[in-house]
Amino acid sequence: MTISPQESIKAAKSIGSQLATPVLAVCLIFSVLSALYCTFIIYQKHSRFQSEIRAQVQQQTFSAAQQVGDKLAATMSAVDNFAQSITALEDKQLVPQMVEQEFNDNLDLFSLNVTFHPYKFERYTRYFSPYFERLTGVDRQFNLVDYDKPDIEFSWYHRPLKEGPIWTEPYYEPQNSVLMSTYSVPFFASVEAQRNGDAPIGVVPSDVSLDYLTTSLKKLKFGLGGYGTIFSTQQNLISHPVFSFVREGENAASLSEHSEFKFLKKVQGCFAKDLTYLFFNGETMDNDEHYAACTKIPHTDWVLITRMSADMFEMDKDARRQMNIVAVSCYAAALMFAIFLLTRQRKINWTQNNISVSLILVFSTVTVLEFARSFNSIEEDSTVVITSTAQREALETSYRNRMLQMRIAEPNYVATGIYVESIEFVNANNVHLTGLVWQKLTAKQRDVIPASVNFNEAIESTITEQYRKELNDGGLVVGWYFSVITRQQFDYSKYPFDHKNIVLRLKGADLGSSIVLVPDLEAYEKLGKRDNPAMAKDIVMEEWRLKQSYFKYTFQNYNTNFGMDSFVNQDISPELNYSINIEREFLGPFVTTLLPVMVMVCLLYACIVSMAYTPYGDLRNNITAVVFTILLAHYSIREHLQIDEVVYFEIFYFLLYFLASIFMFIAHKYYKAQATRGNAKLYKKIAGIWFWPVLTTLIFMTTISTYY
Repeated sequence: MTISPQESIKAAKSIGSQLATPVLAVCLIFSVLSALYCTFIIYQKHSRFQSEIRAQVQQQTFSAAQQVGDKLAATMSAVDNFAQSITALEDKQLVPQMVEQEFNDNLDLFSLNVTFHPYKFERYTRYFSPYFERLTGVDRQFNLVDYDKPDIEFSWYHRPLKEGPIWTEPYYEPQNSVLMSTYSVPFFASVEAQRNGDAPIGVVPSDVSLDYLTTSLKKLKFGLGGYGTIFSTQQNLISHPVFSFVREGENAASLSEHSEFKFLKKVQGCFAKDLTYLFFNGETMDNDEHYAACTKIPHTDWVLITRMSADMFEMDKDARRQMNIVAVSCYAAALMFAIFLLTRQRKINWTQNNISVSLILVFSTVTVLEFARSFNSIEEDSTVVITSTAQREALETSYRNRMLQMRIAEPNYVATGIYVESIEFVNANNVHLTGLVWQKLTAKQRDVIPASVNFNEAIESTITEQYRKELNDGGLVVGWYFSVITRQQFDYSKYPFDHKNIVLRLKGADLGSSIVLVPDLEAYEKLGKRDNPAMAKDIVMEEWRLKQSYFKYTFQNYNTNFGMDSFVNQDISPELNYSINIEREFLGPFVTTLLPVMVMVCLLYACIVSMAYTPYGDLRNNITAVVFTILLAHYSIREHLQIDEVVYFEIFYFLLYFLASIFMFIAHKYYKAQATRGNAKLYKKIAGIWFWPVLTTLIFMTTISTYY
């Protein structure tokens, strides 16, 4: 039996019509399941990431508290044992010799003292308190007096007699000009008197310099930008990387007014008496830049608060962006398959179908662009951002320890600041910046280091000295006006939704010298990334918007010593940079680029829908005129950017060329069908209804391929 071609086509259409609905249903189910799976993966990764952050912060905080506690425990153990020895000593006249011998034998003790209650050492001697100390590095000996007076500075004597072993609140010791805390333990007339509960006859105190405690805390590992602070029972600051804060003797309430300590208002729970451990995420902290945690230091009621940079725990932005884009694509596919099913069931017509599909694709494209804007990686993983004096001190300590491990002499840290007054793009890769740069030399540094600064990657630079001032502490500050054209490789492929990271690379002019430039953060009022500390407030950015700016370090890996034997740190050389992150203003490209394209798209669509009322020659001329206009606009954007690569927005022009060619061909088939009495309505339907879905589909696919 022979089947005619017409019958074969009819049978194929019938089978296709029967299979269309089940296939669309399967695709819809698959798309929905894929979208839900992607959402679950995103949520799971986010939850796992947050859990990992919490675990790391907790581990580092507990470890730091334990290490500080171990240092304090060593002092406590030595003092406790010595106090027991004094209690067990039958002849208390031997105490002076015992104190001196113990102090000389135990070099881990900064001081040691035995203080007797008045007249308890000898009947006619009121004050007997031999005191040995090496707080300033030199062994000294005193006999303390007046310690029975009710002054707060003698709490190391009064409190242990009533409370037992204690750590005192921080206090200033005038004889050595040092801030300290004291661990003090009572002793008794005899072991039997201690068992009977008799009153103690004196105390054995030992001092710990808070400067030493701060130095010890700096050596702990909180990351290059992280640091720890310690507060006493009464919320007085005991330790901080910037010791001047400790030296001023402030407490948590007064410190919270400083920009460096604004976070204290958000972590008040750390000072609760029943504190075990608390964690604070980036949303709680300033500018989402840090995580914080707190716990009690063992053997004390002191509170350790650790701050760690969010950059240490930042999730891979590229992976987040890619997964989000996949999820958006799955949701868009699910919605479109649902619309196709509704069309098959005749609940909506093809015009409504195509309008809905086009709107979904437009919304999905905008969502993808937003993800691309939000999850863009600017800094490399090796970059260390400095937005606080504590981070600067922490980095100096980390680098100092690294140099000591390599047996390289410690470098000189020269404070350097910058103030940018203008930024102008000379061309696609060259940026012209002007402003002021300065250096502060200490009294010791100015005798051996010349004040000098230069810029890496500068193809043109003019540096003119503007001022030279003596500082009150004997130091020197020198300022220069700079005009620099720096050349960098910028990525324009995502134009007009692109970001640029302009980096000013500062260096000492003397190559190979043992100098590390550090940011002069004290010269700025605010230091946050979004505070833009070194940028003029009225700076003109033309078509750009300033997002954030900050100091950072990049570790340069030179594969040469430039012929100098003294250049020994080419593998770990820290270079001070100032990063300026800018984002292109969308309004300018919208008016100059996107709006003309939208107008040309509408004109092209108008040519197509008027196909039935326009002679073939006129339609061809109209489409040709639109294409010529597109060519001019395309040339204009290439001339404006002056780059070699193809940018995202430029692909729109290629799509318009493609669409114009396709619909010119459809118009040709339409007019031919009209002339031969063929099915001209089919071509008219294709041209009129499928224009926007095809265009938006191509744009969506192009956007995904560009930003995925």
